[in-house]
Amino acid sequence: MPANHKVSVGWQIVFTFLLVVNFWAFYRIRKLRKYAVYVIAPEIVIGIIATVYTFGNIIDLQMKAESGLPLERLVFLSSAYRWSIFQVISWALQAWAIYLVIIWSRQHNRQVDQLASQSAAPAA
Repeated sequence: MPANHKVSVGWQIVFTFLLVVNFWAFYRIRKLRKYAVYVIAPEIVIGIIATVYTFGNIIDLQMKAESGLPLERLVFLSSAYRWSIFQVISWALQAWAIYLVIIWSRQHNRQVDQLASQSAAPAA
């Protein structure tokens, strides 16, 4: 159930680091669909690209083994480099999720305050 009260921005940030709870954090501020489009979809696309690149690279590395370096060394260098790139991208997406949860949680809290002040105002 989405929250009808203010949410703790600090806890929302913590929730972004937990695998299943991150969805709940965005659901409770009514931004789950946007989170899926802005963060989850890019993660899926990057995962697919990484997988396709890995399998394509294995074939390419077998051809490069004739260059003089052992195949195991080429695979290690390639996978370490690839891991570094995708790790940096993953950190960037996590930072993006944290930024979004902060902005959207504050927006949610302002909306809750506005609704509370409107309902508390006497009807004329």
